[in-house]
Amino acid sequence: MAKYLTLEHLGQSAIITINHPPANLWTIASLQELAELMSALQSDKSVRSVVITGAGEAFFCAGADLKLLATGSKQEATALLDAFAAAFAAVRSYTGVTVAAINGYALGGGLECALMCDYMVVERGARLGLPEAKVGLLPAGGGCKRLADKVGVSWAKRMILGGEIVDAQKAYDIGLVEEIVDPGFAKIIAVSLAGKVANQAPLAVARARQLIEDSVNLSLEQHLQQGRAALLELVGEEEQLEGVAAFLGKRAPGWSDEN
Repeated sequence: MAKYLTLEHLGQSAIITINHPPANLWTIASLQELAELMSALQSDKSVRSVVITGAGEAFFCAGADLKLLATGSKQEATALLDAFAAAFAAVRSYTGVTVAAINGYALGGGLECALMCDYMVVERGARLGLPEAKVGLLPAGGGCKRLADKVGVSWAKRMILGGEIVDAQKAYDIGLVEEIVDPGFAKIIAVSLAGKVANQAPLAVARARQLIEDSVNLSLEQHLQQGRAALLELVGEEEQLEGVAAFLGKRAPGWSDEN
């Protein structure tokens, strides 16, 4: 039974809520819970998408509990970093669709978690940033790269080196988030976006998602070769045959839960 996270199901979507008031801070225990939940959902073929949000109205997640680093112990810091790495890898490697529903402050490891997701929906009034340098630290959970990949090097430097915290509109303007919604609606819209994956073929989604993730590190020629191999892997499989048959027969496809 998770202590710091709650899990609910809505259709083919699972909703994970970070529930560690008042600021929904990450601890080693809550990060371990996230890794375990994502692993379980990866194995649950009835779930096609995951939404991550925060409990309450003020915080999505304000990052790591700095009390864990107050002593300056490298051993304790290593344990925390390992927990972050395992949790965020589980989110990033999930083969369905992941959506962050940002309902308040998303700072430090909170924003890094959201950056691991495929999309971000943010409520008006939320604020996002990676201000670790203000306390002598830096984003080490993948935030430096993921932020730069999304908003470019210049804005990544402004937010990380300058400690700039952006509001919802600025986050949208610079490409950090995909949609702005009114307060109280982030989870609803995120579930709606996540649910769209139910119309898509599961194995095709998984392979396409991997192609997108890998594309930033590949040349066009390498990407084309990888895409060709992935497509040929799909051709002739039950899922592909059903998808084409459904299209030609002008009916909805019946995707199997076995993929």
